[in-house]
Amino acid sequence: MPNNLPSWLDLARSLLEQPTAAIKEILPQKFVRDFVAARPNLTLSEDAAGNLRVDYSPNTATNQPLVMVAHLDHPGFHIAAIDGDIASIVFQGSVSGRHAIPGSRIDFFELGNPHPIGEGAITERSDETGALKTAKAHILSGRVALDGFAMWSFPGFSIDSSLIVTRCCDDLLGAAAALCVLDEISKLAPPNVALTGFFTRAEELGFLGTFEAIRLETLPKNACILSLECSKAFAHAPQGAGVIVRVGDASSIFDTGLTHALTLSAKKRAERDPSFKFQRKLMDGGTCEATPFCANGYRASGLALPLGNYHNQAFDADNNPCMGAESVHIEDFRCEVELLIELALQPELLNDHHDKITPRLKELAAIAQNLLR
Repeated sequence: MPNNLPSWLDLARSLLEQPTAAIKEILPQKFVRDFVAARPNLTLSEDAAGNLRVDYSPNTATNQPLVMVAHLDHPGFHIAAIDGDIASIVFQGSVSGRHAIPGSRIDFFELGNPHPIGEGAITERSDETGALKTAKAHILSGRVALDGFAMWSFPGFSIDSSLIVTRCCDDLLGAAAALCVLDEISKLAPPNVALTGFFTRAEELGFLGTFEAIRLETLPKNACILSLECSKAFAHAPQGAGVIVRVGDASSIFDTGLTHALTLSAKKRAERDPSFKFQRKLMDGGTCEATPFCANGYRASGLALPLGNYHNQAFDADNNPCMGAESVHIEDFRCEVELLIELALQPELLNDHHDKITPRLKELAAIAQNLLR
């Protein structure tokens, strides 16, 4: 089992430094394309919605494909108008308006350029039923591109003690995990593994890329789909306690067979390596891409990385709402990559729908039959 955390963090850094917003995923898409081009045993395809599919699928593979799904966008601003040194901007995604306080700093980007072309500060904002909708920003320096976008002004990637700290863990870090697994599997070149990374667009606008992928039948119906998300950390699902086997989200419960396969793989990994940690939780702080896949007849489950400052929503030292960088514990990220490699190398776990009658339940059933007469 590979453990190449330094290279995994390097890959994550390179991807998370690419700015992004819903419908504006140009640079993360380019990163994925370049990643595949450097690995001859991976193939790339793109559907009509711009979702990217990366396949490791040797001719000898006979198992159901394991598909890791992550989205390439993050809540951010589109540019609506520019009037002198004021930019009118429209928020694309879900953030509470009370966090976007006047003075909050943003960076302006143009399509295809990973570096900010300007800086701004929020001067006023409007919300609708509490959610941030539009804002005006004072252009402090540089310029603004009308077809560009803006993100909250935080580092693309940094390490603070044991945390990955960035403007955008959700969900570029999930995408980075999928790429790390594809990289390791492409090096190992197992003959019986069918593994796919699927990178969607405009998830923050309501799973738009996912719904188009379902309509377009971009993924086969027999695929075993795992949504890789960064999900809001809770006291019962803390950072640093390991990757989360996600049994469901705020909208649905996931496929029990896949959840069982994840749990079994995690237990096997933990038996061999005491440093490996995982949690098994219902993460109901939001809804992830497993839900629309499940609702449309796919087998889907998921993993979650406990996320600090979900959607950049933070609180200052006096507990006042503000914007902040997102964070994920490094060890949680490591454990996610290791668990996915573990499962990918055991494709036989995906081939049935899991006998829900566990050995212990069978034992209890026999006791009941003998005693209750």
